[in-house]
Amino acid sequence: MIHGIRTVHLATFASCALLVACRQAPDPAQLTAVDQLISATDAAVLTLNELDRGRYRRSDSLFRDQQAGFASLFEDTLGRHAATVLADQYIALRASAAMGSDHERLLADITSSSERLRVLRSDLSNGSIQKEKGALLIGHEQQRHTAIIEEVHHVIDNYRTLQQAWDRRDTVAVLLSEANPSTAP
Repeated sequence: MIHGIRTVHLATFASCALLVACRQAPDPAQLTAVDQLISATDAAVLTLNELDRGRYRRSDSLFRDQQAGFASLFEDTLGRHAATVLADQYIALRASAAMGSDHERLLADITSSSERLRVLRSDLSNGSIQKEKGALLIGHEQQRHTAIIEEVHHVIDNYRTLQQAWDRRDTVAVLLSEANPSTAP
């Protein structure tokens, strides 16, 4: 019995040594590339989390409150300045709910990407992915990251547009009340 236990231990030890010997050493350049992607992804999450996501809800609520006033004014002839201000406000506020949904979707996509990158880094560092396959996976992740960063910039631009619309809300309320005295604040 002791002889059998020794044989099993010896066989287990030999197979572990073989598995370790078959692993490839991680490529430092690939690990660095993945680390950079992880850092950039984490920075994108921090950037998006700094934006007040409640602004989308407040802007959509403001749009719903003023929608009838906009509809009434757009049936009439407006001066150039009033038309420009009201049209810009209407377009920005009308899209606010969709902008909020885009923001949430992007955060979910980035979180998924971050998890995928961390798994990739782990697999690369323990040698379970060959260098060629690792290079291919990193290339795909870099392409995804480029698309994500473009979307982050788009979300920031949308947020800035809503911020400007929110800053104009008093001016728009005056324009709406001048044209429709029944909607005065």
